[in-house]
Amino acid sequence: MILQKKNIIFFIIIVIIIVAGSIVISGNFSSKPGRPPQISISEEEWDFGIVKPGTQPHHNFIITNKGTEDLLIERVWTSCGCVQTSIFTTRILPGKSAELNAMFNTAGYVGMLEKIIYIKSNDPEVPEKKIKVKVDIEHQFKPKINTPSTEWNMGLVSQGDVLSLSFSIENQGDADLIIDKIDSYEHILYDNTLPLKILPKEKFELILNYDSSGHEIGDVREAVRIYCNDPTTESFVIRISGYIKEKEAPEISISPTEATLNLAADSEEGVMGKFTIKNSGAETVKIISIESSADYIAPLRSELNLISQKEQDLQVVLLRDKAKEEIEEGKTEEYLYLTIAIPIKINK
Repeated sequence: MILQKKNIIFFIIIVIIIVAGSIVISGNFSSKPGRPPQISISEEEWDFGIVKPGTQPHHNFIITNKGTEDLLIERVWTSCGCVQTSIFTTRILPGKSAELNAMFNTAGYVGMLEKIIYIKSNDPEVPEKKIKVKVDIEHQFKPKINTPSTEWNMGLVSQGDVLSLSFSIENQGDADLIIDKIDSYEHILYDNTLPLKILPKEKFELILNYDSSGHEIGDVREAVRIYCNDPTTESFVIRISGYIKEKEAPEISISPTEATLNLAADSEEGVMGKFTIKNSGAETVKIISIESSADYIAPLRSELNLISQKEQDLQVVLLRDKAKEEIEEGKTEEYLYLTIAIPIKINK
């Protein structure tokens, strides 16, 4: 009985010692400081290799927390908008990992590119981590359109005038440039047959004709849209401006309005006369025939093309021998007849 009681007491003492030891040991462990969050990346540099233009290669980077406290991903950004990233969680528990997905958008790029992904976290040792990503984009043969000018200011235009303008289109690429469509207003015309091919490194002069006949008086605000196979510039606009004014009527003046020739004069001056004809209007005037009422008066021009705001001389000669035969004593009066061509336009 006494022995049994001693065993119980001994067992209780052993239990107390074990419990006390556990408390002391756990207290010692808990008093030791834990490791702060520590970021680790599966790859700090990644090469996507050679890819085709327009593709979007991607890769998953593994971010691991090797510390004993939570790792907080505060911000992820890149050195170029062509690299896009996404992460499932911004809190990574100790010993755990998270995937960072990176996608490289190669549209519009060619050749070797290097970009940086930045990761900001609460890792006190490395608060900002960098990942370098590289890609080699294959060259793609393609056209590249270049137009030095896309504006046409016509200024003042008389109603009914037809103006022409040449626009230069250059293919700076290494594949054929195809102009396959041109949208324009009814007043703007072109003579080219579509589709139009422009070889690499060559230029083409596109002629646009603006017919103001049917346009009302006032401002002109119109445009031409040209479509092509350039993958980066599928269309562009040529803007046309100006002002349509009322057409001015031609004004013709003749000076002097008569001439006196002296058959009895000894000098040549006495048998020659000169008229100055001036066009003060805005349009060219054509005199298509010049004749006299008598065969002994000979004009030295058979027709005249009178340009706007210009003047020309018209000389006439008195043929003495013939005049002496036909003119009786005294004074006689003859005339010059000028025939002016007036254009008449007919719309079908």
